[in-house]
Amino acid sequence: MASQSQRNEDLTLSDKMKIVQYLAIFPAITIMVFMRRKVGFRMLKPSRLIGMAFFLWIIGDIFSMLPFTKPPGFIYDRFPLLLLAVGFLERYRRWKELCNGERWHTMSPGISYFELLPLPAILKSHRRIYRFVDPAACFILSMLFGIFFSQPLARWFAVSSFALFIYEQTLFEKQLDRDLDILDGLVAAEVQAETVKHFEGPQPDDEQRTLEDTAGIPTGVSFDIHKQIELRRRKERAEAPVNLTKETSPVRQYVQVNVMAAPDKLAPPPDNLVKNAPDNPV
Repeated sequence: MASQSQRNEDLTLSDKMKIVQYLAIFPAITIMVFMRRKVGFRMLKPSRLIGMAFFLWIIGDIFSMLPFTKPPGFIYDRFPLLLLAVGFLERYRRWKELCNGERWHTMSPGISYFELLPLPAILKSHRRIYRFVDPAACFILSMLFGIFFSQPLARWFAVSSFALFIYEQTLFEKQLDRDLDILDGLVAAEVQAETVKHFEGPQPDDEQRTLEDTAGIPTGVSFDIHKQIELRRRKERAEAPVNLTKETSPVRQYVQVNVMAAPDKLAPPPDNLVKNAPDNPV
């Protein structure tokens, strides 16, 4: 117990928030399958659906055994079965679509039915329908459901609406961070391109570049030898004769070839030059 409490104390606020954000998907999935269409295949994992159905049944049994609470009721007891039926049906539909070659993200949170309504454009941008309208509609439904049907199920809908808000807000922030990272990469690439243009020009020849000037990278030939080689090349190019005639235009460069006297007796040809040799010898 002491070691477990010590580990809990070592968790930072950011770590605790990440745990809450991860756990929020489980209550949110219980209402996401009813409020949205085309929920992703991997979002509807059997472990999530079956786990949440058993969790609701266990909570219902606990409330039914307490003396100061009312039984959850028939509607609450049938809701886990409805959750399993709708969840597995949607998962089967996504699987059939994937097998038919339809491209759809397997972790998609689905498309809200409120997208079909003529809502203002400000609500349809930046996932405001998913972050605010869906959770608010679920919370209002929970209050009406508690008045007319089942209060325990209404409380669960209220908890699920807050979980859906946390999940959608976390998803929006992740997508925003990804887009901003791409933007930062573009800006960094432009700066790097300008840096390359600045340093890709000819370097000054009049002064010796030290390792500090070359960022610690050796440049090969020492400076004095490199300078003597360049001076000799310039002198040879200046002294090279250039013959310009009417027949030789433009200027042609001739390479001196040393021709040795032919011997009295020619050497026999090599074995690979015999008569009737194949065109492409191996």
